[in-house]
Amino acid sequence: MMQMATVRSHEIWLSGTPLFCRSVAGSALTPALALDYLGELSTDIEDILVLDKGGRVAAATGDDDERSDRMRELFVAILDRAADALPEAGVDQLEVTTAEGSVFAVRGSDWTVGVVAGRKPLSSLMFYDLRNVVADLGKGGE
Repeated sequence: MMQMATVRSHEIWLSGTPLFCRSVAGSALTPALALDYLGELSTDIEDILVLDKGGRVAAATGDDDERSDRMRELFVAILDRAADALPEAGVDQLEVTTAEGSVFAVRGSDWTVGVVAGRKPLSSLMFYDLRNVVADLGKGGE
């Protein structure tokens, strides 16, 4: 009795060709794509800022460079002050809430991502999304 492949993958398997690639391509998330990704995740997000390891603006919503620089200064200042105030805690994320809205920032070893949001975002989801973006951006250089 002769065996006949019933589907194409079975035919490939019978020939000894591996079906799956053992390695997966690195992250394709770039700072510009991070803006789009975060913007699609939450309607509460109004502004997004991505900083590189040196604290320079890698990407920001809007075309206003002056506003991006001001946001950069504020995000860096509040993260640095929080880290200085609690050096033993290793502060790498923060949330500031006002009557007008909220500010969230997450700092990784290579990237910092901050957002300005409305008054009603869920902190846990915002931090989850920001941490994932920081981690995925970090994989881009590997």
